[in-house]
Amino acid sequence: MSFVEVLDKLGQNSQDESKETVRVLLKIIENILNDPQNPKIRTLQKTNANISKKIMQINGGCLCLKLMGFNENDQCFTLPLMSDLSPLKDAKETLSIWLESIKISKNNQCSNDGSEIHKVSSDHNVKKIILPPMVSLFKNKFLHGVETCFHKTLYYKDKDLQIRAKKLIPLELLEDKAQKRLRSIQEQVKLGNLSDPNISVQDMLILEILQWFKEEFFTWVNSPPCDSCGGKTNFSHFDKDSKLLEYADRVEMHKCDVCQIFTSFPRYFDLNVLLETRKGRCGEWGNTFTLICIAMGWDARLVVDENDHVWTEVYSYARKRWLHCDPCENICDKPLIYEAGWKKKISYIIAYSPDEVQDVTWRYSSNHKEVLKRRNNCTESELIDALMKLRAARQSTLSQSRKEYLTRRILNELIELMVPRKPQDGENQGRQSGDLVWRLLRGEIQHKSENCVWTIHDNNLLQGTFTLRYNPSNDMYESNDDENKIKQLKGWHLGTFSHSNIIRKEEKDWKQVYLSRESSDSMGSIAWKFDIKVKSKTLDTIKVSFPFTTFENGEVNAKLFSKDAREEIPKDSKLLITQKFSSQTDITVIANLGGGTGDVAWQHAQLFRQKLECDNYPFSISFVFK
Repeated sequence: MSFVEVLDKLGQNSQDESKETVRVLLKIIENILNDPQNPKIRTLQKTNANISKKIMQINGGCLCLKLMGFNENDQCFTLPLMSDLSPLKDAKETLSIWLESIKISKNNQCSNDGSEIHKVSSDHNVKKIILPPMVSLFKNKFLHGVETCFHKTLYYKDKDLQIRAKKLIPLELLEDKAQKRLRSIQEQVKLGNLSDPNISVQDMLILEILQWFKEEFFTWVNSPPCDSCGGKTNFSHFDKDSKLLEYADRVEMHKCDVCQIFTSFPRYFDLNVLLETRKGRCGEWGNTFTLICIAMGWDARLVVDENDHVWTEVYSYARKRWLHCDPCENICDKPLIYEAGWKKKISYIIAYSPDEVQDVTWRYSSNHKEVLKRRNNCTESELIDALMKLRAARQSTLSQSRKEYLTRRILNELIELMVPRKPQDGENQGRQSGDLVWRLLRGEIQHKSENCVWTIHDNNLLQGTFTLRYNPSNDMYESNDDENKIKQLKGWHLGTFSHSNIIRKEEKDWKQVYLSRESSDSMGSIAWKFDIKVKSKTLDTIKVSFPFTTFENGEVNAKLFSKDAREEIPKDSKLLITQKFSSQTDITVIANLGGGTGDVAWQHAQLFRQKLECDNYPFSISFVFK
């Protein structure tokens, strides 16, 4: 069967389904062509939500994979390592042309600039939602902002939008996973290992949708790649073009470091557009995730922190309370994380749903008195009166039973919020989403400090040398101890001075082990610190074996540094020997890991890679004294 015949079969599906299938196929092709020797991305598990929902259940989807060269068995589709990549390149060209032809045929009214906004908005299947005009009740700037946000929640009530959003959820697969989670918990309750947590399948499904949304559906964007050359860009200014602002609150312009050309990054608020683009920062993430939850038939609300973050709350019918859900972080029911972990100075946090607006600040703080000192946008009574007026106006068309239910629920919530909580497990961690430098600058992430300092005394020297070495396979450090004995320390992290977003990764299939950054982060760092207190001799030479491996455009920047000296550790150096630090007493080895391509970018920068069950110590540092 030819690709023309397969494309005819794809065209028998709805346009949204066929476009999504082609988008997934193009992503698969891109990943393989970028890393052709990686067997993991050549294997597509049938249990994967994207493969099951967007290829296997689509007419013509599996045929596309076969024409691309994939072999099928009961568990997966596999592209053999030695297979010719020409069919992939042909498929990429054919599918790209087909996808573009669909856009053109549906977008004959769009402007010639080809901007994403006009392509999406002119598709007759994606109508723009027109809200009724807002009648402003408040002159106070803060209260006017509250009523504006509340007015925009009317978008969530659009039934066509809800239907469209729900179709994008691999619901059957996620419900199956949720049921398995619930059964596992119920089994532990029956065995007496766990007290009954009073949860339902809805609570489990919330967790599954959170994970799917972050890992498969939405993409975080700090700065978009250059439209012209694909290079790295940085924010420059805001654009005031009225065409761009039709579907966006604001439009950022980012300047390319390479070609100096500007690329626009519209901050869309139109949910129909966001269901197409599926990218942005916390505003776009929170807005779209709230829609997804409402499309599920749940009561959900958009939560806006006036100090610049957005997330969602979903009402748990089993627990009879609101659950904090942050799709950017894939965390649930950890409301104190922003104050305790991110170190945010909480002031106003308002929750907005189609039926109600509520001040939920007190759920997100354990120090209510300090928060009150920071709330000066209006008086507390003015805020309460404003929220009551807005709720009454919005609920005027609801049934009496619905109004009574919402009133009881708000009263119960107010009682819950009166008692401050203390941070629990998982609420002290720093922020995970976004660029590492950006998070550190905003004070929303904490480096994990083990405070391990390797102190070198005279009695630690063996023939005038102190050596520290590490074996990833055994996850073990060895060093000179007092009286020249060998001291061992198990656990890579316990020997570090600090580390951020670093993991020890074992590849069971390839029987390899190494340190890398966490899969959810764009950057990772790790440091070892040495304090020299030797009095009988002086430091002469440092010898460092610090092997690292990179793939694609993965990057490792490693160096030795002290107060007055610094030296880079080159990739191709099997052993760095330096005398630059002969007068130094406080020396640190630090490595930063970044870069990479595709879904496995985090694996493209590795430290100390070796075979499992290997006895060698790839990382070693020796201080030679004279």
